[in-house]
Amino acid sequence: MLLSVSVIGMELTTRAAEPPKHAKPPVWSKDVLDVFFPDAREALVGPRPAFAASETAVVSSTPSAVPPAGADATSGWSKWIAPEILEAEIKRQSPELEKLVGSASVFKGGGYENARDVFSLLAVLFAISAEHDQEARWQDSAAGLRDLFGRAGFNAKVGTDQTFREAASRSADLAELIRGGRPSTPTAIAEASWSTVADRPPLMRRMELAQQERLSKWLANENLFVDHAEDVSHEAQILAALADVITREGYEYTDDDTFVGYAKELREAASELHQVTEQENYEQARAALGRATKACSTCHEGYRG
Repeated sequence: MLLSVSVIGMELTTRAAEPPKHAKPPVWSKDVLDVFFPDAREALVGPRPAFAASETAVVSSTPSAVPPAGADATSGWSKWIAPEILEAEIKRQSPELEKLVGSASVFKGGGYENARDVFSLLAVLFAISAEHDQEARWQDSAAGLRDLFGRAGFNAKVGTDQTFREAASRSADLAELIRGGRPSTPTAIAEASWSTVADRPPLMRRMELAQQERLSKWLANENLFVDHAEDVSHEAQILAALADVITREGYEYTDDDTFVGYAKELREAASELHQVTEQENYEQARAALGRATKACSTCHEGYRG
């Protein structure tokens, strides 16, 4: 027994004396080595960071109030509309466009006016997507799509063979985009004014559709509200976003504090409507819609277009 213990002890001593084994270092090819500096210290400039000075810093357990990188707590688009609402609204325009450009006679017979509204709305939705502080669908090509559909919106003020062909092409582009393709777009304008993206009247008509024809109907009673809660949330965010757009520089009346005040009241009320709908609070939703309706009505008494 003593002999066995002795042998085991000798084996353990021998193993402990052996140097630890390490994996062989990798052999990098030249194309990988060329990516890195031979000595990073030769390429870096400026004083070294004082890491030692921060070693005693106390880490607070209280979450920081600073918004994450890329977010804007006061003007980020996510405050008014979620990326998924932008995507859903864009997709909803495709069937409508297909009907309007189904034939030249339908388009020339008045369909071009509705097509103009659709194109203008799409241009604004893509413009918001391009600027959104959260990742939005088609964000990488949204600026080019903004200009493509914006031009179609301005051209569709008349129903001609040329505008019909352009409208039909844009309808096909939208369908391709939704299927997962990428239509050709012009080189995006670096700093496009909102008034060059879309005229204001088509946006106002979309806002009236949301507030007067949809939200007012769905909040007529609590049962309808519950049944259409998702639709209410969608339309409220569209309304809030467009109310913000029409206050942007370049549009008529944006230098008028009274008009801008009405638009901001509408934007805030619509945003609150979305929030309380998410909380399934019918009474607060009714109150928020009432404020939105009042802002619209008061504004329409003094402004048109």
